[in-house]
Formats: sequence, structure tokens, C-alpha cells
Amino acid sequence: MSSRDDNRIQEENRPGSQIDTSGYEKTLRTSRRPGGAGRRRPDRDEEGWDDYEPEEVRSIPKKKGRGGRILFWIIFVEVMAVACGVAYLYISRGNPDVDDLLAKDPKIAYETETELELGFAVPKPPVDVQLLSINEWSRPGIKVDSIEKVVVHYLANPKTTAQENHDYFESLKNLQNTYMSANYVVGLNGEIIQCVPDGEVAWASNEANYYSISVENCHPTGTGKLNSPTYWSLVHLVAYLTEKYDLSRDDIIRHYDITGKDCPKWFVEHPDAWEKFKDDVMVYREECEQAQSEAMSEAKAAGIPEEDVLAIYLQENVSAPEPQPETSDQDLWEVLKKKAERANETQTEPSER
Repeated sequence: MSSRDDNRIQEENRPGSQIDTSGYEKTLRTSRRPGGAGRRRPDRDEEGWDDYEPEEVRSIPKKKGRGGRILFWIIFVEVMAVACGVAYLYISRGNPDVDDLLAKDPKIAYETETELELGFAVPKPPVDVQLLSINEWSRPGIKVDSIEKVVVHYLANPKTTAQENHDYFESLKNLQNTYMSANYVVGLNGEIIQCVPDGEVAWASNEANYYSISVENCHPTGTGKLNSPTYWSLVHLVAYLTEKYDLSRDDIIRHYDITGKDCPKWFVEHPDAWEKFKDDVMVYREECEQAQSEAMSEAKAAGIPEEDVLAIYLQENVSAPEPQPETSDQDLWEVLKKKAERANETQTEPSER
């Protein structure tokens, strides 16, 4: 090929070059449709240029619009939703385990009656409510089966306060070295701290944890003997609890009466002191009932309706209502329950904390 030809080719391939395409355009304008007569393409200056469309192009099927696809997906989603609903109903009805699981409530809500509704004669003593955090080691959040006993304990750690023992119970969620707590702790000055609601298990009384309320008591010496403020606060608290839950003198027991453990030490070693304590509880209950009866009689003689007399009496003698128990799923704690029972069976009273 000559250099002249090379220059011509390069010139033709150069962008913006002017190439003679008249022969090509003529061929295109006179091209024939497959299987039919040809149709000339109009020139740019002729009528019909803008509407011209080659047969090859017109014969190609046009694509469907987006509307059809959107309608398809809407129908698909609705069908899948109906199918899932049918499957859900079929599975839950056909499988009792699924039914039980769906019916489960992680919290067991139940109500306690107020003192005003029940008309208690024994006023509730001052109680500092400091509920422990729900945890495996001191407040598992398990609902008691019933309340049939009040169990009296001693802390076996002389001179410690109610607040210190409460804080120790709370710290067990981090220490994780023993299971221990109580519903109430009575302090050296007669103060009462509530650690666990009445309707929940406290790790204190072995198998009786599930049907009792436990009361721990501070003491100034190793003998376990309670000083006067602690003793009379305990009398007041136990009198209130036994009336509230309709318990008798025989329902007041020691930890010793459950396991044979030397707790509460002074009352185990001095049975006569224990009997006197129970007598004091019942005498206090009788005194409160007598005071209530006298107050109502006096008000009735003055012409005050009986229901108003009872309301006035209770408002004067009853403090804040009980904290509501906050219980966790029973099944969730079943393993912990058994584990703690075994631990309590072998646990000894700590000499130091």
C-alpha cells in the first residue's frame, strides 16, 4: 500500500474528518424490509422525516412498563403474608410446647391487699424499704408458693448493723460465693430494713424459703442475745406479719426448727426465752386488737359510722403500703432454686464478712 493510501486511511479515521458517505446513505434509504417491498427513507427536508421508523425497529416488541412489575411484587408480598399467618396458626395449635411458650409472661404480676382493705389491728412498724437487685445469689425473684411461717434468725456477726448486712446481701451479686439474704433485717437500734418483698423467696431458711418470711436480727455480742430496741422491733414486726397473713403462735418458728441449726443462737440455747418471745408477740397483737375495738366503740357511741371509725383508726396507725413483689419467670430460675437448696444444706454461718 502506498504512502498516499496510508495518509488517506489515517485522514478518514481521524475524529472530525469529512468522509464521503453519499453511497452509504443512498443504500440505507433504499433498503428493503425483510419479506416485503422497500420503503424509502425521507430526506431531512422532506415531510415525514420525524415520523419515519424502519420496519426492523417497529417489528421489535416493546418492553412492558414498570407498573406490571410493581403489581407483581405487591401480590407476592400479600400472598407470603397470608402463608406466614396460616403457618403460625398451624404450628401454635399443633404444638403444646409452642402454646405454652407463647402464653408465658416473664413477669408474674399479682396484687397484695392493703392494710386499709383488711382492717388490721396491728399497725405496720416503720420499715425502710431497700429492695435488693434481682440476682441469683441474694434475690432470685422467685414467687413463694405461700406464706405459712415467719422464721426468726440471727446474723452470727456481732455488732454489725442492719445497713451493713443489707449491703452485704446486695454485694453477693458480684461476690458470687454464697446464697444468703432475708426479707427483713432488724438493726441494733430497732431499725427495720426490708431487703426482699414478702411474696418473694429469700435465701435464708432452706426448704422453708418457699413458704415463709425470714427475719434476720443484729446482736451486740457473740451470745446472740438481742438488745431491747432490736427485741421489741422484732416483736412488733412479727405481730404485724402474723396478723396480716393470718398466722398463729405456732407459725412463728426458728431456723433451728427447720434444720436443727444453732440459729437464732440465744433462742435455741434458751428455749424459755423463745417461748416468752412468742408470748410477747401474741400479747401485743391482743393489745392492738383491744385498742382498735375500744376506739371503734368510742366513735360509735359518738355517732360516727363504723366504716368511718375503721378508716380513721387505720389512717392513724398504718404507714406506707407494702412494696409489690417483682417476680421473674419461674422456669428460668428452677435450676438456680435447686442449686441454692443444695448450697444452703451445707452452708455454715459465717463468722466474718
